[in-house]
Amino acid sequence: MFQRKYLVFLTALVLLTLAWAGGWFWLADKLRADIDSFVETQRGNGVVLRWDDLRISGFPVRFDTAITAPVARWDGVDQTITWTGADTSIRPFVEGPGAVSFRAPGRHRLELREPEIDVLIETRSERLDGVLEFGDAGRIQGLRGVAEPFDLNVNSGPRIGIARAAFDFSRRTEPRTADPIHPDPVAERLSVIVTGIDLSSAPMDANIVRALGSTITAFAVQTALHGPLEIEAVSADSLALWRDAGGTVEVESLELNWGPLRFAGDGTLVLDEALQPAGAFSARISGLDTLIDLLEQRGEIQSRQAAFVRIALAVLMRAPENGGPPEARVPVTIQNRVLSIGPVPLLQLEAVIWD
Repeated sequence: MFQRKYLVFLTALVLLTLAWAGGWFWLADKLRADIDSFVETQRGNGVVLRWDDLRISGFPVRFDTAITAPVARWDGVDQTITWTGADTSIRPFVEGPGAVSFRAPGRHRLELREPEIDVLIETRSERLDGVLEFGDAGRIQGLRGVAEPFDLNVNSGPRIGIARAAFDFSRRTEPRTADPIHPDPVAERLSVIVTGIDLSSAPMDANIVRALGSTITAFAVQTALHGPLEIEAVSADSLALWRDAGGTVEVESLELNWGPLRFAGDGTLVLDEALQPAGAFSARISGLDTLIDLLEQRGEIQSRQAAFVRIALAVLMRAPENGGPPEARVPVTIQNRVLSIGPVPLLQLEAVIWD
């Protein structure tokens, strides 16, 4: 009797194992079919995805997908974007349907080609991992991750070393609101935190190195885009429509630590009639005396103007309650391509050409 019960239990266990194995292989095949469907969907959007090999492993409980030598290419009317990536491993369903984790350390290459623009960006990292969230029609709704440490090269120029970068991008579609200024809710939100930016290999003015050093200790920004704007296809026409509809970029926080210079603020950026950035910020700044000295040495501001700024700063500087170097709480504005601190125009900015 005991032997019979044992055989029944063993048979049930074998059947359950076979069912589980069959289910896993069925889901693996479905995952491969979903990937193929995603590739075809992207092809309809003008994006061509390919790779040398794709393998699914992780039996019995995971679905780890290894992609060898992935390449993505998008062809627009006058623009081509090509990404060549390192070998990548992905794992679906990490945070529910539509969420995919990834690991892709190594070398990545991004090429942007337009009639008068040719940009090549290359990165190499020991760690690059994060999570992708997809919405309807395979559109990316979120991307967050960490890279450390990694090198950055632009147009085969000098190497810029970065100790660590964390990023978080999200896109949400929500109903319109009764707000007369921003009837469209926040469409895109981006946060970036970068530490240890090594500029020692970059061609920098000796005065800048002496005044600020060759390493940016930290840079962090958090922004929110208001108004409908397709960031994948930015042009002068689309930007004008976005501006006229009340589009703004809310800089919810911006921090920069570079040698003695410390900047922390928030504000709003818009586009003026000439599609040039304009905005107003409230900022706490320390180390401005060093910056003024530097600008005067470089001839970017006149000695008389520098003296006026120093007098104004002497009045505004205060010691923080929690300690640290004295800082000034001042408005910072950008108008007609002129950067001003308080009432003092400081720098003439280069024009941004969108086409």
